[in-house]
This record gives sequence, C-alpha cells and structure tokens, in this order.
Amino acid sequence: MEMDSIKIELKLLTECLKKKEHALRQIASITENQGDLLASSLEKGEVYSFFMQMNVEKQSFIELVLQYDQVFENVLAKIGPELDANPSKHVEQVRILQDLIRVVMDLDVQIRVSEDSNSQILTTTLDKIQGGQSNQTNENQASDKPEAIDSGEYGSNKVIDAYKNQSKRY
Repeated sequence: MEMDSIKIELKLLTECLKKKEHALRQIASITENQGDLLASSLEKGEVYSFFMQMNVEKQSFIELVLQYDQVFENVLAKIGPELDANPSKHVEQVRILQDLIRVVMDLDVQIRVSEDSNSQILTTTLDKIQGGQSNQTNENQASDKPEAIDSGEYGSNKVIDAYKNQSKRY
C-alpha cells in the first residue's frame, strides 16, 4: 500500500472518530435532558411522551454512530497490516487516533451510566402510572414501554477492540 494512501486512510479514520465523538456528544446531551425531564414536576404522561420523542431523536444519532463504526472497522482492516509492518512511519497519526478513541470511550461510559439511571427512573415511573390505571390501559402502555438502549447499539466496542489489537505493538 502506498504511503499517500495510508495517510489518506488515517485521515479518514480520524474524521470518522471526530464525527462519532460529535454524535456521541449529541446522544449524551439528549440522555442528560431525558434525566432532567424524568426529574421534572411535569405530569407523568407528559414526561413519558416527551421522553419517547427524545428517544426518536437519539436513535438517529445512534444510527450515525453505527455507520461510523462500520467505516472505521473497514478502513482499519484495510490498513492494519501496513500499520503493523511500519509502526514508526505513522506514530503521530496513531497517537491522534488513540486520543480520539479515549474520548469516544469516555463518552460511551458516560452515556451508559446515564442510560442506566434513566432506565431505572423510567421503569419506576411507568410502574406507578400503570398501577393506577385499568388493565386495558396497562397492556397498551406496557407494549409502548421504551426498550432500553443496549449500549452495544451505540457503543460498539468491536471497533475499539479491533483498534487496540492493531495498536498493541505501538
């Protein structure tokens, strides 16, 4: 693989991680806002409605993160052997990538913690709402209950693991 090609691919990886960081920051912000919403004094039905609208918005960012993960993984698979063969030629670019990966991982952890907290509050809130209503309404709301966002959906650590495996030698 030509040196210029590697540099272009490394720039692509860097841009991909920067875009992933931006999308994760949006997810973190929405998740934080959801936490604020759950703690608000709004009527519980309103809270649930707003919460679900925010989940829709968050899902678009989750899909972006998944796309960035796929691009990152594909490019890294392509240039990994060259990075392994000539690690000293790309030290600065690899350092930049490692720094961005740390930021992305920190955001991932932050989101997971917030999601877990929100999920516990939401489950408790929904149980209270459902406890005071008829069985038919309970069944309808139970089917509308948001699925917990699996951290793997937006925090796919396969990419991080793949990069770590490639960068262990540096």
